[in-house]
Amino acid sequence: MIDLVKSLWRAGWAPILVFAAHMILWHGVGAYAAFPPLDVPMHLLGGLAITFFLWTAYSISARSGTFGRPDFNAIAALTLTSTAACALLWEFAEFLSDRYLGTNTQKGLGDTLLDMLLGLVGGAIFVGAAWVRRSRGDAPDSTEEEQA
Repeated sequence: MIDLVKSLWRAGWAPILVFAAHMILWHGVGAYAAFPPLDVPMHLLGGLAITFFLWTAYSISARSGTFGRPDFNAIAALTLTSTAACALLWEFAEFLSDRYLGTNTQKGLGDTLLDMLLGLVGGAIFVGAAWVRRSRGDAPDSTEEEQA
């Protein structure tokens, strides 16, 4: 439970901010209807934000030993697969919203697949940046103790 609270405190703001921006742009000002390509950067940002949150959560859990002590590569793989699951669940939510709430968020199979791809690309950008930082020595291994 403490790991979850730490994760929410340190990284929960990112997906909450992207989701809030999405809701304001969609419901508040109707920006998606006026400018449909806005959906592209929003899904990319969503992938980055959820990956940042998941990476932080898994790293905190690894340091505390909650789920064992996975190494950097295991955390990277777990984060990317979890990001894929989140993208899939988001698209399921859009489908259910369209079907049962009368929204019109999915424009077809191509749109749905592009949305999932963009979420994964956002995740890959984050994990790639983490690998680069680690290889340069700019960031500690995610399983090492934090410095105060």
